[in-house]
Amino acid sequence: MSDTHPPAGFIAPLPADLAPLFPGYEIQSLIATGGMGAVYCAVQKSLDRTVALKILPMEFSKDAAFCAGFEAEAKAMARLNHPNLIGVFDFGEVNGMLYIIMEYVPGKSVYHSAYGQAIDPVEVIRLVSGICHGLAHAHENGIIHRDIKPSNILLDLGAQPKIGDFGLARPIEWQIDEGAEIYGTPHYTAPEVVNSPQSVDYRADIFSVGVMLHELLTSKLPADDPRSASAIIHCDKRFDAIIQRATQPLPAARYASAHEMANDLQAILTPVARQIPRAAAVTPRRAYPTKSKKKSSNAPMVVSLIAAAVAGIAAYAYLTKKAPKPPVEPPILIPLTPPTAAEKPIKKEEPKIVQTPKAPEPKPEPKPEPKPEPKPEPKVEPKPVENPLAVPEVVPESIPETTPEPPTSTEPKYDVSGLFARAQKVMKERSKPAIDAHQAALKANIASFERDVKRENRRNYYDASEYETRIINTIKDWKEKDSVIPAKLSPELNSTTYEAIVTEHLQKQTAIDDTLHQALAPQAEFYVSGLEKQIERLKAEKDTGAIALIESEVSKTRKNKKYFLGLMTEAE
Repeated sequence: MSDTHPPAGFIAPLPADLAPLFPGYEIQSLIATGGMGAVYCAVQKSLDRTVALKILPMEFSKDAAFCAGFEAEAKAMARLNHPNLIGVFDFGEVNGMLYIIMEYVPGKSVYHSAYGQAIDPVEVIRLVSGICHGLAHAHENGIIHRDIKPSNILLDLGAQPKIGDFGLARPIEWQIDEGAEIYGTPHYTAPEVVNSPQSVDYRADIFSVGVMLHELLTSKLPADDPRSASAIIHCDKRFDAIIQRATQPLPAARYASAHEMANDLQAILTPVARQIPRAAAVTPRRAYPTKSKKKSSNAPMVVSLIAAAVAGIAAYAYLTKKAPKPPVEPPILIPLTPPTAAEKPIKKEEPKIVQTPKAPEPKPEPKPEPKPEPKPEPKVEPKPVENPLAVPEVVPESIPETTPEPPTSTEPKYDVSGLFARAQKVMKERSKPAIDAHQAALKANIASFERDVKRENRRNYYDASEYETRIINTIKDWKEKDSVIPAKLSPELNSTTYEAIVTEHLQKQTAIDDTLHQALAPQAEFYVSGLEKQIERLKAEKDTGAIALIESEVSKTRKNKKYFLGLMTEAE
């Protein structure tokens, strides 16, 4: 489950309330509630196996685009079969709620197991390597996860990592809609997810794994502590190279596959002793005792050994005189301190002058500064007699010149207007069914209003053709504008004759508007949630100008429901 907040107003049903909806399962307990609904522990009666039942709020089943994405999630995960991926058994819709039946993982998530703790590097390699292998299997089957983070990695009872919550998973061939950067989690999301969502591929998952690798090693996100992992915890510096390559801003500079990243991690575990060839190991020989014959003398043997030794010495002297061996060069060692002049090898070139540092000369004692001589007072000349009618001349005081400090720039670096345009385009598509239904209901209401007015007019007036024409023209103007009955009516309709009809249809119109606001409330919250995620991304870049603009948009959307309605209905 994600660690985001659930939709506004979502309350997870009790297991007893779900039991009649799932007769083939025994709903035992609620496991967790998150951004995409709730997860329950259940037992499939036919197979007597424990499963995880995930349900979503009813609001999501009304969104055709979301239903298509949810179906893609279920089918994508069902095609995958890997020990590091959570399996999917079934999915569907019941009582207006989307659901999915998954493999039950009894352990906690990596987020809950390791939050704020630095994990042993060997254990980190095991966990992240498993995650990489699971992702590689998904990528090979054409699936991108798009939201890899610790809360989406579960640990079974054997502490094996299993990737779940493919709520943002998309087949590779799908085109990501413009503005889809409101998905994802800040700090784990690759830059192209925000800047160019149409170009996102499997390498976005590799970026997220690189961030998570840094976090598991150091207990800190790279955005919070930009130092390398080895500088924070003094681990193997090869971790730094792996993290740096996985989190490159350009996807082309990252690992070509998750398998490749796992191989580099496993290479860190290779002991140094294994890299030494066996031939270099020295094994002492064992001396075995020999039996001597009783009737033998050792004198001839000693003589022969002495003769052999003399011959060997003579041969060695001859060979060394004939063909002297080159001297064995000592191994090159990196000195811990700079070599002295005597240790440096003598070259045939002209010798360089080595400057030895001079001993620091004693600083001269500061001489007392001479006291400034008193300046002679200026002579005061007698002032001329001033004209009492003259206007005195104002001489401005001299201001010392100072270098003005450059003003702090609050101009946004990020393209905020572009973000709003892309996000609002997505929200308009999501809100279109509710807005179309609202327009249809308004048109039906004003048509009914027109019929009732005509009926009442003909019943009260014998010859009302001219009067009725004026009323029809007024209602026609309303239809052409927005099909809304105004609160302030024209004189023809503002009379006791039509008072009951006007009141009835104005109440219907208010109810129609309330229905629209209720339908758009989840969409407005979704819009705000995406903007808040972008604020978190920009905090790392300290783009205060962009953050201020986005925070203003969030505030306006939350305080005034008509503001979001205006965004969704304004013409492009």
